[in-house]
Amino acid sequence: MLRVWLGGAVIAGFGTLSAQEGPVTNFDLVRDAARSACRDLSGKLPESQRGSMLAVHSVGSHDGSFMVENTLTAELAVAGFQVRALPDSTGPVLEFEVVDLGITYTRSWRHAWLGEKRVAREARARIFARLLDQDTGGILWGEQAEAKVVDEIAQEDLPSVEEKGSSDYLKATLPPQGWNKLVEPVVVTGIVVGLIVLFFANQDTSN
Repeated sequence: MLRVWLGGAVIAGFGTLSAQEGPVTNFDLVRDAARSACRDLSGKLPESQRGSMLAVHSVGSHDGSFMVENTLTAELAVAGFQVRALPDSTGPVLEFEVVDLGITYTRSWRHAWLGEKRVAREARARIFARLLDQDTGGILWGEQAEAKVVDEIAQEDLPSVEEKGSSDYLKATLPPQGWNKLVEPVVVTGIVVGLIVLFFANQDTSN
């Protein structure tokens, strides 16, 4: 089960964005979110620039910038823009900055008392972009886009979706299971009640 949010609205329902069997890896899920955000940015670019040769340039130091640059370049090409790898002395430059990119395990739970353990994942991407005129130094256009992709998988599949040696933005930790939040106050209440009973029992003994 997979859903995609683009700018806060659901743009896709059930299905799989990454064409592979089984649960997608954390990297693929994050790339799906980045692809949705990049597709949104490509659609917002001025039509007047569609025939121009655009140079894509990353600013900032996010570990996922290279992945976003490749994804954005591919989406621009699909949208009909001509893209070159490096800026030269002329022509517009599309600068982008990765503001947020990563994955979170938002929830873990068990179906029924002894059922399968499940984990909900949320991949997110938020990108700022602006189009610069190298001749004048002016800003021709500026926008941002964000997208989220959520799904749920069996907890036993986590080792297969968490790639070894991956960057920090692709790592996540499991939240406490929901029943732990209920058990803890029950245990505390039981201890308090036990202390009260013990106190009155000692009072009766002393009398």
